[in-house]
Amino acid sequence: MNKKLTFFIGLIVLSASSCVTTRMIDYSQISVPQEGGYQFKQITNEDQIIWGPRVVNNGGKLQWFTGSMFDISKDGLSLVYVGVTSADQKEGNIYVRSTAGGRSSVQRTFGISSTGPCFSPDGKSICFSGTFPGEDKSNICMINTNEGSAIQHLTESQSGIAAAPVFSDDGQRIFYTRGMASTTYVGNVPTTTWTYSIWSMNKNTSITTQYVEGSSPEFVPGEKLLFTKSNNTTGQGEIWMIDLKSGQETLIMRDNVRGFSTPKISPDGKRVLCVGSTIGVKPSESNLNIFMVNIDGTGFQQLTFHPGNDNSPCWAPDGKSIYFLSQRGNPKGSYNIWSIDVK
Repeated sequence: MNKKLTFFIGLIVLSASSCVTTRMIDYSQISVPQEGGYQFKQITNEDQIIWGPRVVNNGGKLQWFTGSMFDISKDGLSLVYVGVTSADQKEGNIYVRSTAGGRSSVQRTFGISSTGPCFSPDGKSICFSGTFPGEDKSNICMINTNEGSAIQHLTESQSGIAAAPVFSDDGQRIFYTRGMASTTYVGNVPTTTWTYSIWSMNKNTSITTQYVEGSSPEFVPGEKLLFTKSNNTTGQGEIWMIDLKSGQETLIMRDNVRGFSTPKISPDGKRVLCVGSTIGVKPSESNLNIFMVNIDGTGFQQLTFHPGNDNSPCWAPDGKSIYFLSQRGNPKGSYNIWSIDVK
């Protein structure tokens, strides 16, 4: 297995599952009765293979990568995603295309294992996590959105991973997840444990700052960050917010039997999208869906209910619709990018 993929299996949240079956899922359906109020629009096509997060059922608990896999530009005209040219390709590259649809995508990286792409506020640059051939570490990198092939290394980690980058509103700071592994032995049997924390890097000064334990940061205007943190007691992923000035942490979403990850703030700063697990009740399996909650933790609602996995949500700039990865509408369960309007 590609070493980058091995690392990213570690960047997870856990979710209790009450049903561990092996039934065949009907991925070909586009929607289910619980989604009757939404009109689904498919943005990418089956010939554009999207590298979606792997979801693992490990002894009755779901595990998944908590970072984003694509982003929408601030003007709403372009999207950037991680794609592959064949299903057996071991590393994903960065592609840019129009949100209007069609089949034309422009490949922006080549031969680099990439994930977590995001646009700069002005749309001129793309930040992502990259692992170069022969390396067993990942760093935050940046490339011009539309031209050239020069890749700028923004971090220089000697080991571990730097992943899930996002920009501050002014584009001067990049917040990201740093993961480090430690190995302990019981006799001759090794056990590897990963720890994750939120860092930032100032593009002008190259100064890095560590903030809090957690992963998948999301910048909130007013010098705050949303992030995912694992509860040490329940093992579930939770959504928290930290005030960068005061250091005060506030819990947004918690559940004893479900995990949440990948928070995304709405353009007006009032609502939060996230990924969450749905508990399997026979004959259904546990899977991932998209949820929404007010920034104060009220108004919790589940937006998607498809038996396949929905992941990596993203707001449209006008706040009236959302984009997300989904296995729906594809008999093989491959990921595509879809959108729906939200109220």
